[in-house]
Formats: sequence, structure tokens, C-alpha cells
Amino acid sequence: YKRVEDNVIAVATSLVLLLLFLGTNWTTIFLGIEERYQGAAPADVLGFGKLNAIVDTMIGLGVFALVVFLIGAVVAARRVAKVPTVRLVSTKQPPELSIGTGLTWHL
Repeated sequence: YKRVEDNVIAVATSLVLLLLFLGTNWTTIFLGIEERYQGAAPADVLGFGKLNAIVDTMIGLGVFALVVFLIGAVVAARRVAKVPTVRLVSTKQPPELSIGTGLTWHL
């Protein structure tokens, strides 16, 4: 990515996705132990007795990712609004520029 902010958002969302993936795996393992071994406690294997902590963490990570995206959207919208543009005085619209044959750029 060309901008540092894009790299930060990409890394942050990758980490959130990784943590959500791990939480989903721990939830699946926990439920599998409960289902397969009726007398065994999943806390003996995984170290936690209930799924509430993992599910709450996963919900928090989802909310965190949403907040990061919303902040990024607001910052991007504000940045685009501050970019100066060339507009016609009469219509306040951008001018329509035609390009000559064989040319690639307006110079």
C-alpha cells in the first residue's frame, strides 16, 4: 500500500482475524471435549471452564475491528474533503477536459 494508514489497518485487521480464528478453534475444541468425554472437564485440558471469556473476547475483537474501520472511514472522508479541486465558477462543477489524439496526459 502507498499510505502508512493503509498498512496499519491491514495489519490490525489481520491480527484481529487471527485472534478470531484462534478463539473459534478454542471454542470448537472446548465443545468437542464436552461432547466426546462426558465425565471430563474441558478446564483440565484448556485451562478455562466456560466459554464466556472466549466468546466475550471474540465479540470485543469484532467491535474493535468495526471501530477501526469506522475511524478509518471518517479520516479518509475528511482527507478527501480537504483536497483542493479545480471547478468552474459558473457551474461549480469540474471542467470537462478533452485529450488530443495520441496523447496520454494533460500537460
